[in-house]
Amino acid sequence: MGYFAGFDNVRYKFGEEDNAFSIFQNISSYADIVDKFKDSFQHYLNYEILEGDRPDVLSAKMYGDHKYYWTFYLMNDHLRRQGWPLTYRNIKSQLDQSYPNTVLNFRTDDNGIPHIGNPTSTSNLINIFKVGSLVEGTQSGATGTVIRKKLDLGQVIISGSVGSWIPGETVKFDRIIANPLALLDPGAIIPYPDVTLFENARLHSASLEINAPHHHEDADGNWVDINPLSENQSAFITEVTYSQHLQNENNKLRKIKVLKPSVIRTVHRAFIENISG
Repeated sequence: MGYFAGFDNVRYKFGEEDNAFSIFQNISSYADIVDKFKDSFQHYLNYEILEGDRPDVLSAKMYGDHKYYWTFYLMNDHLRRQGWPLTYRNIKSQLDQSYPNTVLNFRTDDNGIPHIGNPTSTSNLINIFKVGSLVEGTQSGATGTVIRKKLDLGQVIISGSVGSWIPGETVKFDRIIANPLALLDPGAIIPYPDVTLFENARLHSASLEINAPHHHEDADGNWVDINPLSENQSAFITEVTYSQHLQNENNKLRKIKVLKPSVIRTVHRAFIENISG
């Protein structure tokens, strides 16, 4: 933003070191001015950013000059924190980049009986599907590697998924334990190799990560917790996927306040007078 080149420099301290000082522009000199206008309905309009509305494009459309683009950021705290809204094409690109994996969902039945092949295993995901485990659908032959778990949603996220997972099939996963013989022969010259056990858990459903639940909301749009061990959820709870969440957050960024054309030059002039002393 070359527009701010004329602002005075001040020394700011970054970090805890005694010499952690840097020369930085005095941003308070322009934030104070905009604060006088941003909360007065007489001075601003509500606007929804359209597809293709870059800051400079919107400035030229609103004021006949691209140089006032910086006012959009100072008038809208959410733009300063999160940035300009993405285009629909960039949303798709970010989804593909951020959520490229596959999500396996596991539940218990109505009686709380674990869908685990080993009856001594717990009914939740804490002690099974360790990160790095290889998983395989016994019916579909689909495979993948566990990279993380979301216990609050009953999700196991896998990478490198190959094949089509079948809801209701059992998923075989490996669990590596110490060789029991090592306990019987602690003085063995050659260490006993670890033992790989295979257990099964019944799959509730599978989906691409972008289509998997990011969170759940009630009828008022509040985030709510679910019981990840239950097949049945309240009819008043709505599932919001990763794709929907990103698009919803992006749409919120589109709603902004813009200074009215009748006051933009007044604000600009106040800036110039402020930074020139």
